[in-house]
Amino acid sequence: MSFRQAVESTAAIRDSFREGLGSVRNVDRTRLRCSNPRRLRGSVNLDDALRLALPNDPRWDYAIGISQRSHSDRAVWLEVHPASSLHVGEVLNKLRWLKGWLASDAPELQGLPAHFCWVATGSVSFRRGSPASYSTSTSSDGRILAHTVYVPHTRRPQR
Repeated sequence: MSFRQAVESTAAIRDSFREGLGSVRNVDRTRLRCSNPRRLRGSVNLDDALRLALPNDPRWDYAIGISQRSHSDRAVWLEVHPASSLHVGEVLNKLRWLKGWLASDAPELQGLPAHFCWVATGSVSFRRGSPASYSTSTSSDGRILAHTVYVPHTRRPQR
């Protein structure tokens, strides 16, 4: 199934699909790079699309469809957020919410191969031994995010 078909099969976001990175806010688009833009199948600003229906939920930011060599597209789920020990719990909460929303409201999107990514909005600061760094190394959701914090441009994680 294509990313677009999966989005259009999901009632809550059916009308939110945009070509390429059209759903990504300009300020966030500057944080992203794609080595082959022709592989971009489209995007959804999940936060905006679900704001009225789920105003108090910890909504994830974006879904981006990427073509693969196989028949189905891949969904890349991006959360643009400060990346520090102080924010780990909040982003893990958003990831748990996203996985629950996919399971209950977006089974077609859940069926696509997925990659979850936390895009840093500034410098990255995770202190070793902090409770937050422990949660990223011990929980399955935390391990997913610990390996996918994307640092825009040439910034390097601080230790």
